[in-house]
Amino acid sequence: MTFHSIFARFTAAFEKIASRSTVLSEMYAFPYREVVAREISLANIRSGERVLNVGCGAVPFTAIHIARLTQARVLALDRDPDVVRSARACIRRMNLEDRIEVELGDASENVPEDFDAAIVALQAEPKYEIFKKLQERCGSRTPLIFRAPSPSFKDRYDSLPDTLLHDAAIRQSMATFDRSLLYQAAAQG
Repeated sequence: MTFHSIFARFTAAFEKIASRSTVLSEMYAFPYREVVAREISLANIRSGERVLNVGCGAVPFTAIHIARLTQARVLALDRDPDVVRSARACIRRMNLEDRIEVELGDASENVPEDFDAAIVALQAEPKYEIFKKLQERCGSRTPLIFRAPSPSFKDRYDSLPDTLLHDAAIRQSMATFDRSLLYQAAAQG
């Protein structure tokens, strides 16, 4: 077992435990506040918009921060039924059910229509299939944000092909990912 697989399993297990407590969920989500704030700025997400969060995890911190920082409505997707149950309970405990909906879904196979922006988690995969499905469903110039793994985690996480040119990027200071990349859907046409 490699360090990266141990790290991923530990993180997933800790996140499921943290999702059972509002205090632990808030502590787990805290370091991502500035990450998500930069992504909100990069995608120009505003109040009243509908944002798709792909790969939300048991503590859906991206959805939580988007809802709190912008008052946007968020649809958070994850393909793991246990994670979805944990995320729903976490959102209920944080009293955010009026702004965040958590659904079971695989974005590489099906993506809901009618969203103004999408943010795809580092762990979500397969990235290129997700990208293509988002592109099929979204409107003209819809911002799509993908987190790019840092060099030391490049072999652990799936990423979009380098031949797919992003429109903008913002640096992130996380160990596992160092950039959030913006793709405008119409630009890839």
